[in-house]
Amino acid sequence: MSCNLFFAQKDHIAFFAGLELQPALKGYAPALQMNGRLYVNDRISLGGALAYTQQNHSNNFGYLADRTRSYHTTFNVLAQNDLIQKENFSLGVYISTGMYFLSLVNPDETYTETTYNQIEGVWFVHQQEVPRKLSRDLFYNIQPGLDLSYKLGTITKEKIGIYLTSRVGYQFVLGNGDITNGTQLTKPVVSLGITFNGPK
Repeated sequence: MSCNLFFAQKDHIAFFAGLELQPALKGYAPALQMNGRLYVNDRISLGGALAYTQQNHSNNFGYLADRTRSYHTTFNVLAQNDLIQKENFSLGVYISTGMYFLSLVNPDETYTETTYNQIEGVWFVHQQEVPRKLSRDLFYNIQPGLDLSYKLGTITKEKIGIYLTSRVGYQFVLGNGDITNGTQLTKPVVSLGITFNGPK
């Protein structure tokens, strides 16, 4: 499920938060995905996108570990053009491009990480156990796709439309790393959820 807030007028903003089916080292994994966009005119918006997922593995990928865990994070810039805007249906095309970070850790071996925060003149110390990092890979990714929305209803007081929304794209990941290569992560990407569309 996903939630997308956007406003198809100049100087309005869009915010998307939800789950998508994201390519990972073993098939697919559910990923948290967020993006924010600013409309530069009635149809075109620009912004940024973030996606995150993790996967557990029985494979040690050549490292001294009984098991491993991979973290997948993408930071992209995003452009979307809402081609069709009807009362009950909208169709947009988007392109998202940026960096794909892949980190491999050993969850059975941890170390204590200490952080310090000052709030109103008082220092707070926070300690947490963090898995030992084994390797990191960095890739370039690009994802073109479609955004389709069908209106389910309206919240009358705020005049916010509620839409069933699906985003369907294809993720191309370029580059080679120590853990994997980009072709293993090059696959379709799909999300399904609810869109709230209304005034700022």
